[in-house]
Amino acid sequence: MGSRSLGVADSSDAQKYVIVNYIATLVTQKVFVAPRKLIVVSIMGATRVAGSGGACSIQFWKAASAVAVGSGTLLHAGTFDLVGTADTNQSLVLVSSPATVLNPGDSLGYVLTGTATSAVGSVTITLEPI
Repeated sequence: MGSRSLGVADSSDAQKYVIVNYIATLVTQKVFVAPRKLIVVSIMGATRVAGSGGACSIQFWKAASAVAVGSGTLLHAGTFDLVGTADTNQSLVLVSSPATVLNPGDSLGYVLTGTATSAVGSVTITLEPI
């Protein structure tokens, strides 16, 4: 494969999307296993129903096979607020590469912190082949 600029797909590659629909009862979950080498290029979502149990957030991680999600590598700075304003987009600032590079077999997952109670929403993680 030739060299290319990140964020610019070539004729054989296209962005991939991982849609994470979260609910309060799933506090830690792996949601995707990379079939090939990929890079995370954005994480954005919105709370549909704000949590009502106090402060609560979600963080996204990559983890190698046999590694728990929360013991992997955090993909961004800050957190996604699960008690924020409903239907308002939130974008997370990614950490620098190589932390955002997924090797074949690496997983993407999330960890909820705080008391999620009624939190419901979705997050889209955009990936590009490299």
